[in-house]
Amino acid sequence: MEAHRHFGKFPPRGRAQALAGRRNALLVAAVSALLAAALIYLFVANYSKRTVVQVGPPQTAVWVAKQNIPQGTPEAAIAGEGYFKRVEVPTARVVPGAIVDPSQIIGEAATSDIVAGQQITTADFTRSTALLPGMLRGDERAVAFAFSSQQGLTSYLAPGDTVDIMLLLGKRSEMLVQDVPVLANASGVVVLRLSDRQALIVTAATGQGSLWLALRPSIGAADSVKLYSVGS
Repeated sequence: MEAHRHFGKFPPRGRAQALAGRRNALLVAAVSALLAAALIYLFVANYSKRTVVQVGPPQTAVWVAKQNIPQGTPEAAIAGEGYFKRVEVPTARVVPGAIVDPSQIIGEAATSDIVAGQQITTADFTRSTALLPGMLRGDERAVAFAFSSQQGLTSYLAPGDTVDIMLLLGKRSEMLVQDVPVLANASGVVVLRLSDRQALIVTAATGQGSLWLALRPSIGAADSVKLYSVGS
């Protein structure tokens, strides 16, 4: 009976070891749980930083002047020289009537001086006749010539067309200038945009023979002849 009562009981030393092992297991489990929680927190915090989107005030794309634009300057000259640029501005700062596409003012001219950095609005341009000085740059000159309907195609020419200028001398003809822009056409008086040198050549030729204009294609124009005389 005595032996039976002692069977299954831990000796004092064994009991201490068992308790110590249990405490160690609990400690390891607690540390592991803390490490797992810390790793999860770091992951979530880092993921949140990556996915947070900074939301600012709404933006709108507008067009502004890159430099001062004089009154009367046509849109074609402005676009050709790259005087506009597209910028994003807070929607609250968009000027009423600001253009969002330069095509809104095609064929129009500036109604007043526009300063660099100014937003371009539809009110800044009109379809009224552009002032000739605003159509010229550098050594360009506006020169007017009177033509008959046959010689100058005056029933067909419109601002923006391009022509070649030929000189007829009896049975001989000469190509004076090619690819010349037409600035205006009114009652047979055609205003052409020439360089100062071309202006001298063409005006001098008027005293030698008759001038003729040849209309060029609006797209894909090519030249099979250069500036030279033909005939006898």
